[in-house]
Amino acid sequence: MLALVHFFIELCLLRRNPQDLPASTTLFGLVLAVAVVGGLLLSITAGASLAAGLAQTLLDLLLMLGVLHLATKALNKQARYMQTATALVGADVVIGLVALLPVSLAQPVATGTEPGAGVLLAGLMFLVLVGWSVLVVGHILRHAFDLSLAQGVVIAIAFDVFSFVVISTVTQGAT
Repeated sequence: MLALVHFFIELCLLRRNPQDLPASTTLFGLVLAVAVVGGLLLSITAGASLAAGLAQTLLDLLLMLGVLHLATKALNKQARYMQTATALVGADVVIGLVALLPVSLAQPVATGTEPGAGVLLAGLMFLVLVGWSVLVVGHILRHAFDLSLAQGVVIAIAFDVFSFVVISTVTQGAT
């Protein structure tokens, strides 16, 4: 199990590639389950209700895996789906767990107090995490679709914007 955790950390540091993962539905299921728990933890830490956190987490995973499925099918790269999906979800878990720190720093200490340096630090950390996440997804897409890193990054940014719009539209008011 530690080797698996180490692999995903190495993947997020761009030292490993998605094709280094086995194409295993069992591994994919395990990583998916951890992603749901991690997404719920992140959402609740950010102040969302359990229902809203579950909805956001499941919708995010559904969008990511659905778009990936359509892309691999359209580009005739279905054989890469399982490894790419596992890599994307696993990397998302790692980055999501790291994001717990800035999310918890951004929470108000007491009601009615002015935001302090913690909120500014959290914002800067979150900005770095978003950049890191885009780079990691770009790296994974580069290997899955035989793209340049820049092309993968552009696709990652476009998907993040698309995902944000869809999830915020669907879950608006569900907090």
